Amino acid sequence: MKNDNNHPPPFKLKLTHQLEHRQEAEEFTLDANVKIIRQGSLPLQEAFFSSTVDNFIFEDEDCPEKVELYELFVDAGIVEFEAQFLLIDMILYVSEKTKSLDDDYKGVLALTVEVTLQPEPVEFNRVGPEQQRLKPNHKIPKAMYKIGADGVSLVRCKPDRIT
Repeated sequence: MKNDNNHPPPFKLKLTHQLEHRQEAEEFTLDANVKIIRQGSLPLQEAFFSSTVDNFIFEDEDCPEKVELYELFVDAGIVEFEAQFLLIDMILYVSEKTKSLDDDYKGVLALTVEVTLQPEPVEFNRVGPEQQRLKPNHKIPKAMYKIGADGVSLVRCKPDRIT
């Protein structure tokens, strides 16, 4: 029996930030750029949002950005409980980076979030004693048949010869 611990994690999370003090700002804002990437391909989804740092850390229902982020993760194919852990990781990261700042700090925390998903699973088609490897989303052409002259057998036709 194969050990489940040998499976790669379903995604990688990369968080980076830049903190900018702005004395003229009214509050401390979180500006986030979130990208969900399938390993080996272009970004699947991307989102930008802005929230106060306090709302992002402390509010649940009153922070629509977190609800939208959760839905973005789930829509990208991340399992619900893993999407919740992603949000928790983001909240803890923001909390950790801002905890040493004064309560009246004003400025912007620019947060970049990259979630890299594993490549699409490769499908296998059993053909005789060997397996034929198919590319993801590979379409198998449909074969066209007509009833043979004996009324029982099937004869493969070219698409332009179907009657």
